[in-house]
Amino acid sequence: MKLEELKKKLYKREAELGERMEGPPAYRPIDQSGRASSREWSALKKRVIPRKYFLIGGLALLTVFLIIIVFMFWHGLTSFDKDKVKLEIRGPDRAVSGEEISYQVNYCNRTRLDLKEVKLIFHYSEGSIPLRQKDLIEAFDLPDLAAGQENQFDLPARIIGLKGESKKAWAELSYQPGNLSSRFTNQAEILTTIISVPLVVDFELPERLVSGQSFDFSLKYFNQGEVSFDNLRLRLEYPTGFTIDSVEPQPLEEDNLWSLSSLMAGQEGKIFIRGHITGQEGEAKLFKAQLGVLENDQLMSYAETVGAVQVSVPPLFISQTVNGKNDYTTQAGDTLTYLIDFENTTDVGIKNVFITAKLEGPLDLPSLKLENGSFDGINQTITWRASNLPDLEFLEPYQKGKVRFSVNLKNPLPINNFSDKNFKVVNTVKIDSSEPPLSLGSIQISGESQLVAKVASRLTLQSQGYYNDDLMPNNGPIPPKVGQTTSYTIKWRLTNTANDLEEVKVIGYLPPHVQWPDRINPSGSDLQYNPQTGQVIWRIGSLPAATGILLPVKQTAFQVLITPGLAHLGHLVELIGQTTASAKDNFVGFNLESISPAIDNDLPDDPTIKRKD
Repeated sequence: MKLEELKKKLYKREAELGERMEGPPAYRPIDQSGRASSREWSALKKRVIPRKYFLIGGLALLTVFLIIIVFMFWHGLTSFDKDKVKLEIRGPDRAVSGEEISYQVNYCNRTRLDLKEVKLIFHYSEGSIPLRQKDLIEAFDLPDLAAGQENQFDLPARIIGLKGESKKAWAELSYQPGNLSSRFTNQAEILTTIISVPLVVDFELPERLVSGQSFDFSLKYFNQGEVSFDNLRLRLEYPTGFTIDSVEPQPLEEDNLWSLSSLMAGQEGKIFIRGHITGQEGEAKLFKAQLGVLENDQLMSYAETVGAVQVSVPPLFISQTVNGKNDYTTQAGDTLTYLIDFENTTDVGIKNVFITAKLEGPLDLPSLKLENGSFDGINQTITWRASNLPDLEFLEPYQKGKVRFSVNLKNPLPINNFSDKNFKVVNTVKIDSSEPPLSLGSIQISGESQLVAKVASRLTLQSQGYYNDDLMPNNGPIPPKVGQTTSYTIKWRLTNTANDLEEVKVIGYLPPHVQWPDRINPSGSDLQYNPQTGQVIWRIGSLPAATGILLPVKQTAFQVLITPGLAHLGHLVELIGQTTASAKDNFVGFNLESISPAIDNDLPDDPTIKRKD
């Protein structure tokens, strides 16, 4: 039936459709009679999914979706993000050294879990002074921080540093979130730059000085800030070669530390020092001052300064040598020859120049040999003036000259008590003018030179042989006979004059024909014999000054045996070879030595043995 005809029949009043139309063959199996078989219909129903399975599948998918939603919600409640815990330090990014500042520590919990066992450790900047405590590290046990809660507190401190320094303070916050077993840590830091120092220290020093010159200088300190500073300390560091003569006001126990107590805003003060300095020409001598506070016995500096003085050659220059050296060690009985050089180092002539040389030490003054100058025996001073050296009447610019003299050292040295040791000869020469030029009035024109010659001790060794001796009885024929044994006593005697000695020892060697019976006196002597080399060594160790003068001679004795053979017939027999004593003189800084010759059986030291024996 065509579609148009179907529509007319369908919508016609009182229309009848007749029998139901059959479904198309594609959807209903038919047999040969034109009807669908029951078997094919059953198979078709098995191939079509029932509606109840669609319902079951939908419910299952909904359940999985809900589980995922619940899990994500639960994970969101129980997971932890430490970045949501905020730690911040607030404070000035610039400050004046010594100024009191405050660090504001802020911490906030933006997570969904409470923070428990909260601890904060704050590290103050190096050199600063916390006002709540002394240590630079401060720890806090903080209350629990609920989710969404924040807190803060202030930490006051006095920040210390030099201009331009950046001072870092930092903190670390540790905590345990909720019921989690792990601990987390957040950190924060802040930098503060020192823009100025309100305390000022400044030297008032001369620009140039000559070596040995005495001078005055001062150190000024000043508070140009608007707040006072308490418990201040001022420390001075002096250069090598500087010696203090006087100080006002007096320092503490140390000679370079002052307590200033409080220094009010706008207040200033001064320290006055007098001293003298020595150094080489052109050398810069640096003075350093620091103003600050003591922290754990260390000075934390608020301000510091450095001043310099240059050592220059004086207008009148003088130098000297002794026996051609400017560093000389002498001994009793030596002749000391001094050569003194002087010079006008300026382009200005200098009138009425005079030179003095003052001698100190154990000198034999009657042996003094002098050119031109005059000697004052009471003051032990030699003087050269224009009256005996015409060149000194007017010393031309850059003019040079020389004077000399010689003197002997006493022998023996004057050792009368145990304090008479470590002798030295000191010669101090000076050059000056009684009419210094006005153009040189701002500096000291005089020159000075001092030369110290240390006196070495004299170590003396005596090696002696005896047949008739009280310490050790000897036997055998005198003169000795071929094939018969004769014994002898060898004595070693040590004396020492001016200085204490260390590492003292004596070494000798026995010839192969000499035997060692191992008899020693005193028995406690550290005396050892080596049969392979024949060496006999006596170790003394230390030997005090004045041994053999105020103290007994240091001595040891030992016995030797000889049994002459035919080769010795008609000859002297050597008992011990050349003997050497050595020691270290710590006062003069070098080793001493004394040598004693070999001893034969002629025994020159034994008065009971005659030459014919």
